[in-house]
Amino acid sequence: MIETIIETLILSITSFVGTNIDDMFINTLFFSEAETGADRNCIVCGKYLGTGILVLLSILGAFGLQFLPQRFIGCLGLIPIGLGVKEIIGSLKSKGIDEADEDAEKSTNRVINTALITMANGADNIGVYIPLFAGFAVWQILLTVCVFFVFIAVWCFLGKALADLPVLRNLLSKYKTVIVPIVYIALGGYILLKNYM
Repeated sequence: MIETIIETLILSITSFVGTNIDDMFINTLFFSEAETGADRNCIVCGKYLGTGILVLLSILGAFGLQFLPQRFIGCLGLIPIGLGVKEIIGSLKSKGIDEADEDAEKSTNRVINTALITMANGADNIGVYIPLFAGFAVWQILLTVCVFFVFIAVWCFLGKALADLPVLRNLLSKYKTVIVPIVYIALGGYILLKNYM
């Protein structure tokens, strides 16, 4: 039993790290935009929401319920492209919203945008998670989900640590109106190409 637990932990950790290593740059970008503790909390909530949805879809897929066809995964690349275009438009026009409404709207948008980007960037992870979960007993799936959720916190911590490096912070804060849309649009293009080429 101990050997099975250790094997499950190793598989869970390697699956998460292997499928989310590319997410580190996106996390760094998210945290470089955060100005307050509330902003950082919204990013963490968005990461948990987006990853939670992917894991839930993977578990359902492991039990034979395919809610996310392969062709649809590629379409998720349109999400970051849309968000990139929205960032460009937002930086070109001034907002006529009072400050309190703007703060509330930013918090909601930050959670949703983070969740959407996380889902789009990690949608192909489902192809790894479904066979993993399909070979597991229920307790192993629960253990794996716990490991994933611990590692989301680790990934958020590392993303914030990288974003706090003075060189990166200065670069990203100076050019964020250019870098953020380019990264989002490039990510969306990559997802579309990867799934349709």
